[in-house]
Amino acid sequence: MENGFGIGDTLRQNDLQERDMIQRDLHGTVAELAGRGTPRKAIARMLGISVKSVRRILCRKEWKPYRRKPPETTLLTGFEAFVTRRAPEVGYNGKVLLRELKLMGYSGSYVTLQRFVRPLRNAFRRDAEATIRFETAPGLQGQVDWGSSAVWIGDAKMKLHFFAMVLGYSRRMYAKGFRGERMVHLLGGHEAAFAWFGGSPRELLYDNPRTMVKGRDAVSGEVELNGTFKDFVAHYGVRPRFCHPYRARTKGKIESGIKYLKKNFLAGRRFRDLDELNRQIEEWLLTEADVRIHGTTGVRPIDRFPQERLIDVSHVPPYRLERVIHRQVSNDARVCFETNRYSVPWHFIRHPVEIRLHGDFVLLLHDGKEIARHPRLDGRFQERIDPAHFRGLFRMEREAIEDHGPLHDPRFVADEVMIRDLSFYDRVAGIGGHA
Repeated sequence: MENGFGIGDTLRQNDLQERDMIQRDLHGTVAELAGRGTPRKAIARMLGISVKSVRRILCRKEWKPYRRKPPETTLLTGFEAFVTRRAPEVGYNGKVLLRELKLMGYSGSYVTLQRFVRPLRNAFRRDAEATIRFETAPGLQGQVDWGSSAVWIGDAKMKLHFFAMVLGYSRRMYAKGFRGERMVHLLGGHEAAFAWFGGSPRELLYDNPRTMVKGRDAVSGEVELNGTFKDFVAHYGVRPRFCHPYRARTKGKIESGIKYLKKNFLAGRRFRDLDELNRQIEEWLLTEADVRIHGTTGVRPIDRFPQERLIDVSHVPPYRLERVIHRQVSNDARVCFETNRYSVPWHFIRHPVEIRLHGDFVLLLHDGKEIARHPRLDGRFQERIDPAHFRGLFRMEREAIEDHGPLHDPRFVADEVMIRDLSFYDRVAGIGGHA
């Protein structure tokens, strides 16, 4: 019902605007014809209106739209103060306000209430969407976010994820493509950005992604960090900050940077593989993004970059994301990890192995030695099989049978051989003397 009234009000508003436009054009036409000396009767005939209307239009110095005077009192009179105070508390929900007003004696309609609430709701939305632009001191803040886009890699179109970091003062940007947004990609993107800039800002501003944030206290707003990410930022001495939920406009610099990457670099492109894409991103950053005149600062990012006072992290060793999982190789020479199955050489069947993650690869080790390496699968219940892992298995079984035949058939009975003394054969042949 609420939506129906909203649509009807919109149509009436459009009709009113159209009538105002026609009346304004008519007023201008009458005034122009009269200024040329055209008689009023002739003007009336030309425009299809009465002479009285022409006379009334010419009596006005300027056109003003007709508006009906609002009534001095309505059925809502006396309830306005309550509605104004209560509406923000119920999310400007007209149905809730109507129910509460009826308990207070209101006898008017929902439409009357809706007309009063609508400008209050619109004013609230304008205030909520207002964004105050603020500039940060050199080296103080960087903003980090992910963006995703469908990209042609060879002959296939695949979804890739782009890590991006923008320095708040200079607006210098770094970006890198990944196949996912897991923790290993997040931390790898940070370390690549620190290496690119030659340091880190003192604080980094984020959304509230689950790879970083486990939860937020509803009362205090305090953020509970993911343990691995908390250890990572402590390792590099960076202070993380997070936007308020549903308030991503706080990090508008990085939002603009990701749009710029998609529209200026990725549009209409095709790449041989992910490595080539990232090499070309770095070339684009140096030759295009760094040297453009920034729309907000009016200065090239590379020219403001020397003023950034970044934290030197060159002495900090790379962060080691260790995640070791133990498994036993199944009878079909496969190891299950994250619901997906990866093959290993067949002679490790029923042996214990370790699973380690290294970038986008799954490493399988036995006694500390790598026995298999596979690209990490993104989906579920899939397999990565290396045919070389089964080489020789079936040939050995077949050759054992072909070369020797079955050696253990219980139904096969070999012929018995009688063993006699050699003198027996001499007597049979008539050789030698008789006793």
